[in-house]
Amino acid sequence: MAEVYEPTEHEISIGIAIIKQVVQNRSHPLDVIREALSNSCAREVSASYFGITIFYDGTYGWSFIFEDDGIGMNYTSAREPEKQGRLDRFLNLAYSGVAGLKSDEFGFKGLGSKLMYLCKRLDVETKTENGESYKVIVEDPISKLLKQEKPEMPKPILYKNFPVSFQHGTVIRVYGYDGGIKHSEYEDAEKLKRHLYFRTLIGYSRHERLRDGFPKIIIKTPSIPDGEELKVGFPWIKKEGDHVEGQKIGVINPPITVSKEDKKGNKVTMTFKGGYALRTGEFGMSDYGILESKGVGLTYGWKGIPYFNLDFNHYKPQGFELYYKFCRFVVECDDVETDIARSRIVSDGIKEPLFTAALREAYRKVMETEDYKEWVKYRRDLKRKDLGETLNQRKDDLQKREQKWVFYSKELIHKEPNNEQDVRVLLWKLEGMKALPFHYFRTLEHTAQKGIDVIAEYQEKDFSEKKLYQAVEVEHILENYADHDHVPEQTSLIIAWDSKNRDRLTKVEGEWKYVWEYDAGNNLNVILLKYLSNIEVKTR
Repeated sequence: MAEVYEPTEHEISIGIAIIKQVVQNRSHPLDVIREALSNSCAREVSASYFGITIFYDGTYGWSFIFEDDGIGMNYTSAREPEKQGRLDRFLNLAYSGVAGLKSDEFGFKGLGSKLMYLCKRLDVETKTENGESYKVIVEDPISKLLKQEKPEMPKPILYKNFPVSFQHGTVIRVYGYDGGIKHSEYEDAEKLKRHLYFRTLIGYSRHERLRDGFPKIIIKTPSIPDGEELKVGFPWIKKEGDHVEGQKIGVINPPITVSKEDKKGNKVTMTFKGGYALRTGEFGMSDYGILESKGVGLTYGWKGIPYFNLDFNHYKPQGFELYYKFCRFVVECDDVETDIARSRIVSDGIKEPLFTAALREAYRKVMETEDYKEWVKYRRDLKRKDLGETLNQRKDDLQKREQKWVFYSKELIHKEPNNEQDVRVLLWKLEGMKALPFHYFRTLEHTAQKGIDVIAEYQEKDFSEKKLYQAVEVEHILENYADHDHVPEQTSLIIAWDSKNRDRLTKVEGEWKYVWEYDAGNNLNVILLKYLSNIEVKTR
């Protein structure tokens, strides 16, 4: 006869509002992996192995398995935090020094494991080295916390002395994480590994701790079915080894440590590490923006674990000639407060200003190094050479017999446009000559960054209404408008050089003014400069 294991309902000793806040304030869907790594790879767990499996479950959707061969988690059911076992604290709060308790190496406010409640089913099997074993099941915590009108506390069901298939350690199955939806990293191995190395313990950055070693870490996903070992250690830019042609590298060696203290005794110490490269592709440095690029710019590290990007330009002093896209810097600091998701430094008015002052001083110390001075000189020389070659090539192209030019009333005004920038120049020249087909046209503002190109005011005829602060988009070829993610309802006028499909436009006046029926009934007014009555395109 099979043995029956009597279940016990564990009452979570933490407010529901706190749990809900934790699961809603993650900075990235893979934060749950980050926390699992930090929990299982701490010294106190004594694991020699940690496994991560990402898989699709037919019932629950995309899911995780985290397993280690460490000391396991004991359970006491005690209400007092200081008497609770590791499993109690895993399910509750206060598994950190914040509560006055001895925390694990990478413990942070006891919040990390709560991210695992963002799933359809949570299963935990654990066995201690002295044979104490448990199984915990939490059914549909995501719905209880987030999908009901009134949030409900998840109810872990605990089975004591439950038989497990391993000697000691813990296996955690997170079924249907984030509702079971797929995130691109699950099937994109390179994107996943990039995230792990620049946002988790896999990219650990403190050399002294690395010498002591971490568990062997194996990851399995649909794109890595046989598993792959991930070596712990930040992917530093290094001078050693062969490099691509034209490469120039600088490194911060030794690391720069700076401390700042105020009159009230508040103190912040930070360590600045890393390197910079001219040919960034060699190190897989892809630029997605100053705060979004993983492994590019300036990364904040807490207890050796990289967490998020800082604004590189906010800290660099005047005259610092390295741009974020060339750099892979890490600033390690355990003395400042971060938000609950560890996605930014809290502006507390106390330690954050000290951190800022220390980091800016570290930047200035980088400027004093020989590597920096040599790198800057090399790049300046290379840039002068490249600009000279480019300038000469542009001149040669303009002198070719087949080069076409734009004339207005037989007066040469510009080469024939082959890009949007040329069209803007042509537009403004024609505006200055009062040669645009408007009774009145004036550019008020232009942006090259985001959104519609120009804000202008214009009047089509002497009897027409004067239109103020109108959004005018400039394109080389009219149809390029569709590739630039503009909002037609926010576009008053498009001025383009030409159109690929002029016959599909509705002609309004001459050969130059049209209406374009765009995107389900939006009618856009169009001016094609190439067909203005006094414009002629020809070779010289």
